[in-house]
Amino acid sequence: MSEAATIVNNQPETEPQDAARLIPDFTLKDFTDTDKPYAWLYAQKDNPFLQQQLLGKMNLMAKRLKFSGFLGIWKKYLEAKEPKQQILGDFVTMFPDQPVQLHSGKYICDQFGIAYTGRMGEEVEVCSHPIMPVKRIVNIDSNEEKLEIAYSRGGKWRSLIAGREQLASAQKVIALARNGIAVNSENAKEIVKYLTEMESINYEDLPNQQSTGHMGWLPNGQFSPYCKEVVYDGDNGEFIRMFDNFKEHGDFDTWMEIAKEVRSGTSVPARIALAASFAAPIVSICHALSFFVHLWGTQGCGKTVGLMLAASVWGNPDTGAGYLKHFGGTKVSHELYAAFCCNVPIFLDELQVISDRKSFDDIIYMLCEGMSKGRGSREGGLQLQRRWCTCVLTSGEMPIVQSNSGGGAAVRTIEVNYGGEPLFKDGRKVAEALKDHYGFAGRRFVEALRNEKNVEALKVIQQRYYHELSGDIQDKQVLSASILLAADKLAEVLLFKDGKALTVEEVKPYLITREMADVNFRCYQWLLGVIGANQIRFTDDNNNGEQWGVREENVVYIIRTIFDRELQKGGFSPGSFLTWAKRNRKILTDEYGTGSANNRLTKRKKVGDAKVPCVALVYDEGDAEQKEAEQTETAPEEADRNDRYTVVDVEEDLPF
Repeated sequence: MSEAATIVNNQPETEPQDAARLIPDFTLKDFTDTDKPYAWLYAQKDNPFLQQQLLGKMNLMAKRLKFSGFLGIWKKYLEAKEPKQQILGDFVTMFPDQPVQLHSGKYICDQFGIAYTGRMGEEVEVCSHPIMPVKRIVNIDSNEEKLEIAYSRGGKWRSLIAGREQLASAQKVIALARNGIAVNSENAKEIVKYLTEMESINYEDLPNQQSTGHMGWLPNGQFSPYCKEVVYDGDNGEFIRMFDNFKEHGDFDTWMEIAKEVRSGTSVPARIALAASFAAPIVSICHALSFFVHLWGTQGCGKTVGLMLAASVWGNPDTGAGYLKHFGGTKVSHELYAAFCCNVPIFLDELQVISDRKSFDDIIYMLCEGMSKGRGSREGGLQLQRRWCTCVLTSGEMPIVQSNSGGGAAVRTIEVNYGGEPLFKDGRKVAEALKDHYGFAGRRFVEALRNEKNVEALKVIQQRYYHELSGDIQDKQVLSASILLAADKLAEVLLFKDGKALTVEEVKPYLITREMADVNFRCYQWLLGVIGANQIRFTDDNNNGEQWGVREENVVYIIRTIFDRELQKGGFSPGSFLTWAKRNRKILTDEYGTGSANNRLTKRKKVGDAKVPCVALVYDEGDAEQKEAEQTETAPEEADRNDRYTVVDVEEDLPF
């Protein structure tokens, strides 16, 4: 045995050893024509750990000498010395600066990557750089397991989370190349085998960690991303970038100054936007459906800055950070975005980028439904449906609810028209400040919501607002507005302490009545406008070649074919409207006695030289004034009810 070997074997185990310095200066001829390197390494068998270290170092030495057969010859040498033992099956990883050390079985894992000895003694390269599984990830919502993979390129360690189905398929594992991993069609199978065996060998040693693919409330009652023991395991592209931007940055006091200035200002729309952001996590607590808050008005008045203020409650509001989206995405992208946000606000800016106004309704219904579209899976059955429950804040230069929008879209949206009045005194200054200071308020707000007493007090406040708003306001609008008001009140008590919470009187003008929620009533109002704009078409002369009908006192007779055509152009259903109109005495019809014939919806009238079926629309200009007068008069019993549910003293119910 050489002198160097004696020193190694007699070295006290408590002293650190530099394995590379212990190896003699073997030459290429020593590796290829003699057994000196192999005999020297075999002599270290009394210290198995050091022998493994020396094996990796000597393999590197052989590679530097342009000899790649060291491992194969070493295997043959061992078989000759100890034919019944499988010494090669107990390697450990020796990656530089590795996050953990794992047993690697037959694989040699060093700074040059991963390799093993083939059946013929040849060296088989698996990967040209270090890569290893370091953690088992279990989704807290679906129990789906994934692996966290660490890999080093250029001396820098990075990590990603990949699904088991991807790591088990040579075709799918190639997708890891987009993250910088050296995988291709040639070595894909070897990498799959390597990662599978590494997890199997180290199954008990790999730590487990819970994960989620969305923001918001978790089954364990905690809130992502403020739960450090639960990591994000979703999309490694856009959403992981967004997830990383949900953090505290800058100075909390500076952000508070900005928010308090807005709350103490005269812009109710800006205050509503901020309140809607706090409302997002309590929508599910109040067992409500998602709802929209839409800011709209002329260009340059600060609507985007209003969304940035609301977004800064939770994370980076910079439009380049990815949290604020625009309406130009596809339905699937909106769906994935909503599922990611889950219980934090969804932001969609610039409504006017959508050319088809019918798409507005589709987006409202889809996002307020709170679940993704049902889709089949390749393996059979249905894919897991994504779900969310939150507040959707949008902006644009026009209303999102049109006259022909469905009633469901209208009642799910609180439209806030700020006209031409700026939301902020200096919008540019506010925007720049928000980019540097954000992410503080959201954490503090949800931490308070984890207190059951606070939640119970919140529900009491929300119910009081609900009763105070009830009456002529549509029920779903009342529920959404009560949640918004309760969230703002809770934020005022917990965070701002400025006595500037929104009031019912400030929010109520933006809510719609039960009547206005009815698409047929809005169709009636639209029809009156169309008739007023086309009065010449109801005369016998100078009607541009097309006469729509005739007008007599407070009844307008519209030829049925013309009526159907115009309503369809306006996006309304003629049949639905006429049924409603007859029930509400907005049309006159021919009477044929009792029976099914009496259900006719038209009245025959002479137009020009012919008597044709017409829609006889009652044109009562006094309806609007009468309705307005009725709405201003509150019934005594309703006034008494509102007095019983006053929200002036809600602080008494808060256990803070």
